[in-house]
Amino acid sequence: TRADEKDFSQIKSSIEAYLVKQGAQNKVSLTITRRGLIVSLKEAGFFESGHAQIKPVAYELINTIAESMAQYNNPLRLEGHTDNIPINSGQFPSNWELSTARAVNGLKYLISHFDVDPDKISATGYAEFRPLADNNTPEGRSKNRRVDLVMLSGDGERGEP
Repeated sequence: TRADEKDFSQIKSSIEAYLVKQGAQNKVSLTITRRGLIVSLKEAGFFESGHAQIKPVAYELINTIAESMAQYNNPLRLEGHTDNIPINSGQFPSNWELSTARAVNGLKYLISHFDVDPDKISATGYAEFRPLADNNTPEGRSKNRRVDLVMLSGDGERGEP
């Protein structure tokens, strides 16, 4: 079955209740748009600064989010985002590589731990070019460092490549 807007609202409420119970509401934000349900995993809760490996402490939270979506077969997109501070490490010559690697690591985790159809999931990196907030403040940069897990609606799926 495919989730629709009513299902998105139920999934969102369920995840938000879990976050409150865990005291983790500052690590994840959820929104519903025409594209679908967007679960924003904030860098501070899921990744070390400048790294793409998911923190082991974050697995339980990711598992709960994925379980709440698992009964539906909507396409999923993982979208990596960074702030506009340049990175130039041996592993990540730019924010493009970092944002993409984080999205791919999330995708690999979901495929290996949940029954996610590889035909229904994709990963992309946007570096600093789709900010949610102003990159001129530490708070804004913090909001921009995230991986969005997007459960696509019918409209959202039609708008994707």
